[in-house]
Amino acid sequence: MQNGGDAPAAVDTAKPTTPEEITKQSFRVKVWRHLESNGLAMFPRPVYNRIPNFKGAPEAAAKLAELDVFKNADTVKVNPDKPQESVRVFALEQQKTLYVPVPRLQTGFLNRLELPEGETGPAAIRKAVSRNGMETYGKPVGIEESGVSLDLVVMGSVAVSKEGYRIGKGKGYGDLEFGLMMHMKAIKPSTVVVTTVHDSQVFDTLPAELFGPHDVPIDIIITPTQVIETQRMSQRPTGILWHLLSSRRLALMPVLGQLRDTDMLSGRACPLKEVDTDVEERAQQARQRRLRRRTRSHKSQSEGEGGNTTEGENAKGDGKPRRVNRRRNSHKSASKDKDGTEPATPSKPRRKQKPRQEIDFSVKISNISPSTRVRDLKQALTERGVKPQAMIWKGFRGYCYLHFFKAGPQKGEGDTAAAGSIDQVIAQLQEMSVGGDSADEKPRLLSVEPAPPRAPRDQPVDQPAD
Repeated sequence: MQNGGDAPAAVDTAKPTTPEEITKQSFRVKVWRHLESNGLAMFPRPVYNRIPNFKGAPEAAAKLAELDVFKNADTVKVNPDKPQESVRVFALEQQKTLYVPVPRLQTGFLNRLELPEGETGPAAIRKAVSRNGMETYGKPVGIEESGVSLDLVVMGSVAVSKEGYRIGKGKGYGDLEFGLMMHMKAIKPSTVVVTTVHDSQVFDTLPAELFGPHDVPIDIIITPTQVIETQRMSQRPTGILWHLLSSRRLALMPVLGQLRDTDMLSGRACPLKEVDTDVEERAQQARQRRLRRRTRSHKSQSEGEGGNTTEGENAKGDGKPRRVNRRRNSHKSASKDKDGTEPATPSKPRRKQKPRQEIDFSVKISNISPSTRVRDLKQALTERGVKPQAMIWKGFRGYCYLHFFKAGPQKGEGDTAAAGSIDQVIAQLQEMSVGGDSADEKPRLLSVEPAPPRAPRDQPVDQPAD
């Protein structure tokens, strides 16, 4: 989006337009809408409320990899979002030290990606830079760790300008990560900050009044077609600005609380924002808007029902809108007519809820490769004649649960009877291997053991989709 921030799509001048409030969110929505409506958005979709993945993201990463600033960098920090996945691939292929932040900073700060010894092929690298792989192969790095020195920082963006202003998805994670790295002294004056975006995410200018001292400026913008060295109109943050954060934000991100405790012990004042107007306030406002819409719809339904009265009934009204309890009135109309007599047709009885089947026994299968798909395991189970009534899939964590229901009159009784006993099922699953589809991965021998005959509380008893 070039030319002073105007959207690239043609504007219909025949239709009157309402002036839009100029905020960071208005620019985000403009970019998200443009990417979605013009076929430029890629998985995961929709791109709203995300760092958007875009067509040409691998090409932008390849253009970055050709720059000296990337070739000469020994240590690189890259955000964990999908559009920068190819940047992470190039970093590992060129054997750079790669750091990625913990998503949402909820369980830590940085992870240093290290491939297992002997696994250096393209498939292993692709697996390591994926969302699950960054957790599996990441070595935690705390804010107290010294010796981290970054040559290059790659950030995801929703919108950027040639002046170096950057707009993220609105949660503040990128700016907080940068402030934490400043605290670690990992950011040097020579550290270069770049971003990879689609050409339509680049504006000539963005309003300077929208940006504050916590916003991280961009040095270089890389698109699939161009490299833009920005004018850098603002200074980098010097660290965490506590007065912009609420106590709730610290509760959500323990690493911030840890840093604040350290700063306060050293005698530094770290006052927090008294009024909780943190970046998540927009989500609260959205919930309030949805609630108001539901309230309005209920009112319109009540008024519509109230309008179906006779003139005499309207005359008795006191001018206040009638409040109609639809559920209560439906029962009354079902039980009696207006003259008080019983209706000719009885009300339809409620359908009885199907009783939940009781689990007879459960089996836990572990040592599952993170790359294994649920359908691969289902096929292996079918080949061994084992058909569980429900499965709780946690393959990305290396395990899953199989549940077998007690025999009963419900549908599927034949399947339940065919399940056999827990000893029989475990015997059928002995020495079962799954995986090994790629040349770099060997089939894994799965571990099978009895499990408590109940589903985990946080998971429904359900058959997962592929």
